[in-house]
Amino acid sequence: MTCAGIAWSQPVGIERVEVRMDGGPWRGATLSTAVNGRTWRMWTIEFDLGPGSHTVQSRATDAAGQVQAETRTDPIPDGASGWPATIFRVT
Repeated sequence: MTCAGIAWSQPVGIERVEVRMDGGPWRGATLSTAVNGRTWRMWTIEFDLGPGSHTVQSRATDAAGQVQAETRTDPIPDGASGWPATIFRVT
């Protein structure tokens, strides 16, 4: 199964995206080519999943080395943060 997403950290850009499935270990995703520090960066990663409910989470690291914080925050005044998660079912 392919998981994909986008990451953004203006103005420095994204250096790395890590993804984990069902609370397992973080794995590095494959990133698209960086255009500049002000553009979104697409990512993909493959997982071998069995049937049932699964939760995928991601976190990004910007080009300055700042890892996205786990705690969710509102976008105002400094931009949103938190590890996004999605629950889905494989049949």
